[in-house]
Parts: sequence; structure tokens; C-alpha cells
Amino acid sequence: MAQLDGIWWSEAGDGPAVVVPRLNVDWTEMNLSALTDRFRMVIVAPQGFGPSARPGSYRGPRFVADIRRVLDHLEIGRYATFGYSMSGAMAARLAVGNPRVSAVACGGFPLTADLTDMAERARGRNAAARQDPEAWAELMAAYDPEAAVAFWDDVGRLPHAALAEVDCPVRAWWGERDAVLSSLLSPDELGRDLASRGVEYDVMPGLDHTGMLDRLDLVLPTIASWLADQSSR
Repeated sequence: MAQLDGIWWSEAGDGPAVVVPRLNVDWTEMNLSALTDRFRMVIVAPQGFGPSARPGSYRGPRFVADIRRVLDHLEIGRYATFGYSMSGAMAARLAVGNPRVSAVACGGFPLTADLTDMAERARGRNAAARQDPEAWAELMAAYDPEAAVAFWDDVGRLPHAALAEVDCPVRAWWGERDAVLSSLLSPDELGRDLASRGVEYDVMPGLDHTGMLDRLDLVLPTIASWLADQSSR
């Protein structure tokens, strides 16, 4: 683990670079050997998330800038991105208008949903969590609640479906019973949207949002092979 001006990052493995944003998922507790066996995997927590600094004020695409700063420090030019849930949205956000991103692997997030009210949803979750000391402590341990609002504010200002219409290949996956995803967009509509854009996707039977995260082993080998194909082009 290392820090750059309050931005926490770590890396493992060797090969083409795959950047894994750390927002709401603590990747250090997971087996990502399917990636580290084939890639130089760099996990970066922008300020406000994970163990990185929490300045309390977050404006514009600051989180993108934080991750790029670490990658510049590491002299990483071109790279793929990987993420799940909000971290998956960040993985796609990095590719918006960024020719350095060669491919995006995003799980558990509906890339073509209407995201304009996501910041308001985050404010609502924060307010609800404040009423439960245990939930609030768990939230604060993961990230600054204001950072989550600022992240969704930034994403919500993007054109509709900008996270799916990036200038690089995208692959998505989610659990069949993912109520978090379906609360934003019908899985059937998401599937049609992605297919119309030529985006490959996988739906894993019987798994909900958390269950899919717990069973990344079911998709990681396929995702790793797909990322390897993209990096060789």
C-alpha cells in the first residue's frame, strides 16, 4: 500500500495495467488472483473513499483526477478498468473522454440507466444511515458520505448513457436477482440497451447484488480473458 498526496493505492501482478477503483468495495479482502496472475492490477481509492484522505469538499470530476494522478505517478499510459457496483460506475467514468482507457469491465451497475437523481438517492441513504449508529459507523468506515453525493452529482451531469457509449470495448455482468440494479433499470431493458450498443454482458443465475460480489470467482476468469484479448489489440 502507498499514498500520493492523500490518495491511497496499491498494486500487484505484472503485465498490462488494469485499474480497479476503490469506492464502496474493499478489494483488499477479495481474491483477485484471476487478474493479478495476468495483469498489473492497480487499486486506487480517490480522496473521500476507503483509507484515502477525506477533505470534506469534493467538486467536479475530482475523483477521476485523483486516479489519473496516481497513474501518472506510476507512469502508466494505457490501461483497462474493472469495478463492481459504484466502483463499476467509476471504472466506466474513467473512460469517458479518455483515450488512455482500452477497455471497461463493469459489474452490478446499469450503465444505461437515467442517473440524474443518483445524488439525491445518495443523500437519502446518508440521512437514513444517520438514524442508525451502527449503519452510520459502517458507512463512514467505507467512505465520506459527502464524497458519494459528489461522485453521483458528477455522474448525473453526464449525457444519458455516457458510461456505456465510451470509445473502447465494454463488458458488463450482474446477478439475475440484483434488486439494486433493477431499482435503477429493468434488467431486460438494460440487456436490450447493451446489445444495441454491441456491449457483451453476462447474467449470473440466482445471485443478488451482494451475492454476485461474493461470487466474483464465477466471472473473473472470463473477464480476465476478455481483458487480455482487448489489451492484445
